[in-house]
Amino acid sequence: MSEYGQESLWRDTASADAEQARDLAARLERRGKAKDEIEARDTYLGLLDIAPGERILDVGCGSGVVTREIARRVGNRGLAVGVDPSPALLAVAREVAKESGVGDCVEYHEGNALRLPFPDRSFDAVVCVTVLSHVPRGEAAIPELVRVLRPGGRLGVYDLDTDMTAFTHFDRALTRRIVTAASDATAVNGWLVRQLPLLFQRAGIVDVRARGFFPLETDLKSFYGGMAVRLSHNPGTPPGSAFWATRLRSSPKRSGKGCASSATSKVRASGSSIGLPTGSTDGCLHSPPSSFA
Repeated sequence: MSEYGQESLWRDTASADAEQARDLAARLERRGKAKDEIEARDTYLGLLDIAPGERILDVGCGSGVVTREIARRVGNRGLAVGVDPSPALLAVAREVAKESGVGDCVEYHEGNALRLPFPDRSFDAVVCVTVLSHVPRGEAAIPELVRVLRPGGRLGVYDLDTDMTAFTHFDRALTRRIVTAASDATAVNGWLVRQLPLLFQRAGIVDVRARGFFPLETDLKSFYGGMAVRLSHNPGTPPGSAFWATRLRSSPKRSGKGCASSATSKVRASGSSIGLPTGSTDGCLHSPPSSFA
């Protein structure tokens, strides 16, 4: 077992019961409604050039935030397919899809990024959002994502660089130690996004491009703000972390103190890929940080 990611809520969701799944889903839905997250999602899905009538796979779909947006883009003639290792999360995703009015063009399947339950060349595009950094041996998923792409398909990966999380706080030295400890605790491989361009190239993808995002949060009840507070009380964080979190709470928003931020990057790729000897993959690979900056 990796020494990293021991506090990740997303490392092993397959065993989550119904109550745990609803808690995880609520976190994902809250993050999905954040303004910066909406803008980033619109950008990376736009770079995939998703068209009506296409079949698109969302790997590690969780509660289906991205899957539902894909469904709106492919329309009734297309299909958005979500795959996730958690049966309980998939149950929530199906409920929300139906309530959102996109249930007719969405399918959900149980499975994981390292062994997708689909034949070769099944999809026009594949997207994987904030998943692989939490998966042991997540880098091994790239060839598997490529395997299910049709000739001419596009691949997009959007994930975290956990060491690039930033906080505005009066105690710089302690903040640096907390960010390092949280980076190691919350992701199995918080540096995976730095390896993605090379991993894409090794999988046979060409024209690989990266793009960074730096969202900002000022509310400690937000997805990443809440994670910062939770981790500040973890036994593995440096001494003084709990007090550090109280200063985040008391910092005036107008000054920017207590803001959690993080950098993200995206890669766009096109070209022939292993398993697609005559085709090309044209897409984008995103890597967001551990706190939207």
